[in-house]
Amino acid sequence: MFPLEQQKVTIIRPSEIGTDVKYEPPLQIGFGINDETVGDANAVMGRTVLPPGAAPDPTHYHSNNNVCWHIISGKINLWYARSDMSHRKDLVLEPGDFVFIPAGTIHVISNALQDENSELVFCYIGVGNTDAADTVWMDEK
Repeated sequence: MFPLEQQKVTIIRPSEIGTDVKYEPPLQIGFGINDETVGDANAVMGRTVLPPGAAPDPTHYHSNNNVCWHIISGKINLWYARSDMSHRKDLVLEPGDFVFIPAGTIHVISNALQDENSELVFCYIGVGNTDAADTVWMDEK
């Protein structure tokens, strides 16, 4: 439990976070919770917007954390595999789906829709920033 003097709620408004287009292009990511916005959160949480027809993000996995997603809108193509590239699966995620991706699992997403955005909320569990996730990029960003 946090000490009493540290027990406070932090609200981060969308206007305070901006949009990152460099971390996983072509995705548009708003990092809402991390060690920059909330000290000692031990999590990274945000929203990802996949523009219409967005090509796949770079093939990657996170070495140090599990990832959780909640699909908000649209349809998202996902392919994933074990870190040795075995057991590849392809599927389409839909609004309302919850997704758990264990550390080390290779994953790639793209927008399945050509005429509207798709969106998801993500959380990196147990790390406070993207550097701590030790993301391994398997192809060029």
